[in-house]
Amino acid sequence: MKNFVYVTLLWLSLYSYVQAGNVFNDVPETVSNDRSYIIYSHGYIVEGDNPKPVHAEWGEYDYPGILNTLSELDSDVISLHRPNGSDPHEHAQILSKYVAQLLNKGVNPHKITLIGFSRGGFITAIASSLIQHPDINYVILAACTSGLSRQKEIVVTGNLLSIYETSDTVGSCQDVVKRKPMALSSFKEYAISTGNGHGAFYRPRDEWIVPIKQWLKTHVETGHYEVPRSSVIELKELNTQRTYPIYIQLPRSYQTAVDRQYPVIYVTDAPYSFPIVTGSTRYPMNSGVMEEAIIVGIGYEKGSKGQSSRVRDYTPVLAENWKMQTGNADGHLDFIRSSLFQFIETKYRTDPSKRIFMGHSLGGLFGAYTLLTSPTMFSSYILGSPSVWFNNDYLLQLPLESAQSFTKVYVAVGEFERPQFGEGEDMVLGAQSLAKKIKSAGDTSIEPKLVIIDEATHATSFPTTAIQGLDWVLGKKKSGL
Repeated sequence: MKNFVYVTLLWLSLYSYVQAGNVFNDVPETVSNDRSYIIYSHGYIVEGDNPKPVHAEWGEYDYPGILNTLSELDSDVISLHRPNGSDPHEHAQILSKYVAQLLNKGVNPHKITLIGFSRGGFITAIASSLIQHPDINYVILAACTSGLSRQKEIVVTGNLLSIYETSDTVGSCQDVVKRKPMALSSFKEYAISTGNGHGAFYRPRDEWIVPIKQWLKTHVETGHYEVPRSSVIELKELNTQRTYPIYIQLPRSYQTAVDRQYPVIYVTDAPYSFPIVTGSTRYPMNSGVMEEAIIVGIGYEKGSKGQSSRVRDYTPVLAENWKMQTGNADGHLDFIRSSLFQFIETKYRTDPSKRIFMGHSLGGLFGAYTLLTSPTMFSSYILGSPSVWFNNDYLLQLPLESAQSFTKVYVAVGEFERPQFGEGEDMVLGAQSLAKKIKSAGDTSIEPKLVIIDEATHATSFPTTAIQGLDWVLGKKKSGL
């Protein structure tokens, strides 16, 4: 009875923190989409009944105090006090279920952060490997041992922050990360120097709490609209060291249909096109009339003006009469082929036989050039108002390489994309000439379709091109319609 009273009093002490600091030992029945959620996993010494155990060298582990401090990071905290002898893999399964419950309740993945110290950090790494969501945040505190770095089956995913103490025997997470770096959306690491060894994380010190707070400001989105299930990562082109933002949206069923592989739609001019394509496909994909797909938007070089980046990367040859740099289409194709495809197809469950290209204007020119010179890169092409006129119709002078496999090509242009309606070039003639060139090549593996959009201009034709083109490529047509 005496022991029972002692344990009860200890848990009542912990419960007082729960009430004061929005701390829970399980996912609460009611969650708020406006709140962020931290799932904390404590160190090995706390396993058992005592929430404030004392280490002979490092002193008291203030588990309740840590939970209370974390709850002050504008977050609700979920933390299960593990019993003695807990199996790390079993507890990682519990954490992955917590995340699934939060996602199912509508919490944005950007607002979910798993934090673990020592054995709790090891458990957090296992959970990350199980969850495999690119937008979930993970903080590993002094847990990247040489043993963890050797466990190849544990692949850390999402956004990772590592913090370690320089006077500790447990150090950097670099060896864990470099095993499969492309599995991560982002990685940052801090070294702190308190002189307290492993015990630096026994109490809520500013040395590690403040870096977490600052890092979360970068990864937790609050107060504005977001494209559902989307994220933006940065990918470096190895040859030039240019960095490109890559916009990614996963299908609604991605987290539940774990054995399913998805087509990938690659869209140029991401800042403009990505919200249009994700918005226009949301209803047809969610309602089942269009095959679900991963949508990937390719942005402009980081630090450059968008127009300069697109003119350089989307044009096939050097044009002497252009003030901006032109002619890097082959280099940009190599970046897509060797870096972007590898990243997307390694990180996500994709069907490499179903790559869909979509581009408008110079993006349409870039897509048409890809079709003519490297048709097997994509299984389908949606080319909106392609700038066939570039460099004296250079595109029309190129031969069409054999597609080798069935390829659909959708070419669309606005009815008013002509000089008499204020356009500088006859985009309708260009689209017609391109479609004719493709058809006259006699490649029976290519199925072209030309659409002229009623009363559309160059500025307004793309949204219709995008949704109608994708409907032609991915739509599920019902018999009799």
